[in-house]
Amino acid sequence: MKFGRSVKIKNVLATDVNEKVTLREYAAYSSSTAVSRAASAMQGYFGGLVASSFLGLSEEAFKIYSAIIFVLGFWDIANDVIVASFMDKTRKTFGRWGRFKPWIMLMIIPFNLVVIMQAFPLKDYFPGVSDTFKVTYLVLLYFLNDAFNTFYNAALTALNARRTTSNKERGFFAAIDSIIGTAVGACGAYIATFLAFLLPNLSEAERYFYGYTVVTIAAIPFTLWNIIVAKERIAEPPKEYVPKLRDIYKTIIKNKPLMICMISEILGYGFGFGYGFMTYAFRACFSTESFQITFFRDTFIEFTYNYNIEGAAEGNYAALISFISLVCFVPTGISLFVAPVLRKFFDDKILYIGMKIGTAICYFAMFFSIYPYESHEPQDIFISVLIWYALHGFTTGFYNTIPGLMQMSIYDYGEWKFGERNEPTVSALKNTLSRILGNCTTYISNLILVYVGYIAYADRPKDMPTSAKSSLLYMFALAPAAFSVLSIIPMFFYNLTGKKHKEIVKELEARRQNSLDELNAIHSDSE
Repeated sequence: MKFGRSVKIKNVLATDVNEKVTLREYAAYSSSTAVSRAASAMQGYFGGLVASSFLGLSEEAFKIYSAIIFVLGFWDIANDVIVASFMDKTRKTFGRWGRFKPWIMLMIIPFNLVVIMQAFPLKDYFPGVSDTFKVTYLVLLYFLNDAFNTFYNAALTALNARRTTSNKERGFFAAIDSIIGTAVGACGAYIATFLAFLLPNLSEAERYFYGYTVVTIAAIPFTLWNIIVAKERIAEPPKEYVPKLRDIYKTIIKNKPLMICMISEILGYGFGFGYGFMTYAFRACFSTESFQITFFRDTFIEFTYNYNIEGAAEGNYAALISFISLVCFVPTGISLFVAPVLRKFFDDKILYIGMKIGTAICYFAMFFSIYPYESHEPQDIFISVLIWYALHGFTTGFYNTIPGLMQMSIYDYGEWKFGERNEPTVSALKNTLSRILGNCTTYISNLILVYVGYIAYADRPKDMPTSAKSSLLYMFALAPAAFSVLSIIPMFFYNLTGKKHKEIVKELEARRQNSLDELNAIHSDSE
């Protein structure tokens, strides 16, 4: 894998640690982020429906599938450790390609191919396929996805962390990601809505598969362009001593800010647990309803939204999810511009705690506004969810900005304190924890879907019992609220403030320039 000699790309490694990020790099990052976000949004909104609703698994088969995935999730522990230790211990630099780009390029095609295959509508094209085959198919693809995903994301996370040493430029990247995430992140719902009208003869599963495939394939060339033009401004010279894996983990554990943030993320993971019920709740509660929503009634401004299930849009609850995403765009956009301004006056710790408190208030209020479910009309329930979800948009910009910048500061702290950044291992460790928690919460969620009666009526939502509908909505509101409160507790012990971080970065600049000069000298001699 001698990428540096076989492909001539100039200046993918910076020559100066303070070299500014170019407009070309910003453009490549932006285009790659936009298309990838659209694909991720589609998978996030509708990917869980493949096994639970689209494939027609029986309740027993669905339980077996959920149990197998739950057990396989613990393979992540070994898989992530192996991949991360390999990347961190080899420390091989592939010429001007740097340390991480070749791994991304090697994994991008198989990784995306597997995620497309995971969306394939088996039931529609092979209606006679047994539950045993469906479960085996999904489990095999899950295993392959996990193997490719670990290499791909560990390398990409490390590359992104080394694009710049400037906290200001890191803020620009975070802002780009936030704005694009808001504008494009909801495209999964929009695409699904439009496809219902463009391809009315296809099933819901087929529309999801074709839309997801097109967007995923389109993301590949943009991602390649992004990683080719990106420069590593934080580089490490080859080391004679290769640290043992246990020493790397000891260093990570001693990184107090990192441990605090990871504990907070673990406690806050319940937000995703509750949020994951949104699509199921909307599918159960609104896919068979037809109603009209009017805002600003009896005023000089009137806005009316008609949701009709007739014709091509039959069962197109994605239209309501799209509508909610559209309404949230304004408050989210405001928070995206407010977050960088407030960072000039408040530490990230204060902003982090504030966004968690705001989120908890919105979701608790959502629950009390729709309880009890039986006493409200469908359109009233939807309006309540819409209002409080939109208000939650005022904290979304902070979610897209603050945690990522705190992570960059934590990498700097590790480099300053211990002389090691270890992004692949940190990324893999976080990925391991998130996947284990994700598998646990997914397993619990799947059991809940069975227990409340969703799976039994997945193909005929109009017959779904009221208890199932109300349970899904309640969990969608209560889980994010409760876990947002819990995730605040560890952050009271976080002390890597803005002033302290500035002092650390100033001291690091000299060290980084020496390392970069040494590495550039090695490359010049080899050429």
